[in-house]
Formats: sequence, structure tokens, C-alpha cells
Amino acid sequence: MEYLDVAVKASLESGNMLKKYFRKGVKVTNKPDKSPVTIADKECERKIVSTIKKHFPDHNILGEEFSYKETDSEFKWIIDPLDMTSNFVRGIPFYSNFVALERNGKVIAGVINMPELDLFAYAGAGKGAFVNNKRVHVSRTKKLYDAYILHGSTNRKATRPYSKRISNLIDQCHFNRGYGDGLGYILLAKGNVDILLDRGKPWDLAPGKIIIEEAGGKVTDFNGKEGIYGKPCVVATNGLLHKSALKILK
Repeated sequence: MEYLDVAVKASLESGNMLKKYFRKGVKVTNKPDKSPVTIADKECERKIVSTIKKHFPDHNILGEEFSYKETDSEFKWIIDPLDMTSNFVRGIPFYSNFVALERNGKVIAGVINMPELDLFAYAGAGKGAFVNNKRVHVSRTKKLYDAYILHGSTNRKATRPYSKRISNLIDQCHFNRGYGDGLGYILLAKGNVDILLDRGKPWDLAPGKIIIEEAGGKVTDFNGKEGIYGKPCVVATNGLLHKSALKILK
């Protein structure tokens, strides 16, 4: 199977597993960073890794919940088995699972699956971006005043140094809402919104980055640098608004 096919298969199968745990009163514990984790997070990651290893046993794995032995492979799978666990445990359907593949430091495939909303986005390098099997493209909004901006996570410690600049950018956009990372990237890729502010670890950023780029948009940190490592905050846009957004955020 091709890489993107395996990513899609792993995401869909694990998404079905998440639905079985949703609103079933699963026990919640806190990780060292105080973020919540459940059996659904752990079992979902095990399922994704199992599917990947059946096809690519020598590939590296970077997951949110477990550590894995490093190999010499140029490929690395990046997994967030349950994004927005806080929503999941409160019975809010805005949760996702993320699967991405990196080759020599560049993301080449990514999947975002939102099981409760029947939304499924994926992209492969040079193959375009798709939502529910329909090719999508970012919006063509050119002015900040006309922009609809989403903020995935702007109130965490990592974003505090930027709080005034974030407020300035939000103030110049006509609409702003927050729906969580997965839905935010999907809405941006489809052209429903124009700018997304986010923060997170590589597994939070990897699939959204390639989906937005393959849909015609752009994703960087607040200084305009690309990549998914060591970036406390990122701005994703339709590309046309990127320079204007960075001018305020820098």
C-alpha cells in the first residue's frame, strides 16, 4: 500500500475505536503536563501504530502517548491519537485523530479524522488536499478586514508573549471563533475561514500543515519560519493574507 493509503486506513480504523469510547464515561487521568488522557487515547495510538507497522515495520514512530525505539529509517510517522481530549471527555464532538508521515524532515502525508462530525481530510505531497474525498482549496480573501480568523489555542503559556499581537490581529479581522485544531484546519482548507492561529507539538501541527499547503495555503511560525518542531505558535492562512498577518504578529 502507498503511504497515504496506510495513513487513511490507520486513521479511519482508530476513529471507529474512538466512537466506541465516546460518551461512555471513560476514566480520566492527568499526564505530567496536567493534560488529560484516557484509555481511548492509548488504545487508539496502539491501533494506529499496529496498522503502520504491518506495512512499514522499519519506520520511525513519534506518538503523543508512548515512546518508540528509533530506527535508521528516513521515514517518521507522527501521531496524535485523540486531539482535544478535553472535548472528548466532556462529550463534545469536536475531537479528532491525526496521522502524518515525514520523510527526511518534510511532511509528505497527513490525515485529520473527526468521527463524530463525519469529516475526514487528507493530503499527500503534490496530490492536493481532500475533505470527504472532494478536492478543496483555501479561500481567496485578500483583506484582513474581510477575514474570518479561528484560534485553536491562544490562551496557553506558550502564546502569552504574543498576546497583545494576537489581539491586534484578531481585532483587524471581522469574525473570530475557536472550534479546536482539527475542525479549524479543515475549515481553512475548504475556504470557510481564512486564518487559523494554533500552538502545539509536532503531532498537533504535522497533518494540518500539509493539508493546508496542498490546499493552496501557508503555515509558518509567527516569525515566518516553516517546520513543526520547536514552534510554540503557528499561523495558517490562505496564503494571500500571510504577509499581512505576519506583519502584525512579528
